[in-house]
Amino acid sequence: MGKVLSIDLALKTVRNFGICLLERNQAQVGACSYLRPEQLGLADPPVAIAAADAIYELCVKEGIRLVILDGPQGWKDPASGLAHSRLCERIVNAPAKTGTVGQVKPASYLRFVEFSIAIFARLVKRGAALAESPVIQLPREKLLVVESLPLSAWRKLKIPALPAKAKSTMSDCENRFEELKRRVGPNLAMPSSHDELQALVAGLGGIAVLAQDHDGYVAEGAPPFEHKGVWVEGFIVNPKA
Repeated sequence: MGKVLSIDLALKTVRNFGICLLERNQAQVGACSYLRPEQLGLADPPVAIAAADAIYELCVKEGIRLVILDGPQGWKDPASGLAHSRLCERIVNAPAKTGTVGQVKPASYLRFVEFSIAIFARLVKRGAALAESPVIQLPREKLLVVESLPLSAWRKLKIPALPAKAKSTMSDCENRFEELKRRVGPNLAMPSSHDELQALVAGLGGIAVLAQDHDGYVAEGAPPFEHKGVWVEGFIVNPKA
């Protein structure tokens, strides 16, 4: 048994957070539900430290072992040899690139990157652990927090990626959900929004991590570490087909 909390982060308003709670039954999804932002104690405007504290306290209260966040956990390692992105982003062909501190592509992505990295850093400060290798070991008596990218999750599952929110239709969401349900089983609950569906697909890899089913997920990138007071690099974790 165990619980995975998967969150599709948003910067403008907490109403755009997608929050999916998955419960493991052996190596499968035993239950699936969605939480409203206010159930986490989130309020507008989104503030990284407050969001991280709310996430951490919910996990302690509900016995959640694993948190998955759709957003970067660190900046690019200046010594990595890559020009514009972290290794994990290069491997999964992420459309946005996280460079060294303050450098992102596209430039409009900067505030979100700073917000996401600050949430990861605060969770670590509260006592959470980051994934340190491609074979993820659950830490004892600690919350594990990992990074996701829903776009690459769809790709790894060999399902056509869900279009961006502004371009996605209800039919797009319904078709992707039905395909997930066909593959994963009957215990998936229909999400009410694009954001919740993105949180759901990203969260499926967490079930495999909890089950220590190393064939059920893939973690790609480089180990995270602190460099001059900031976190750099990290693994992106996805479910596998």
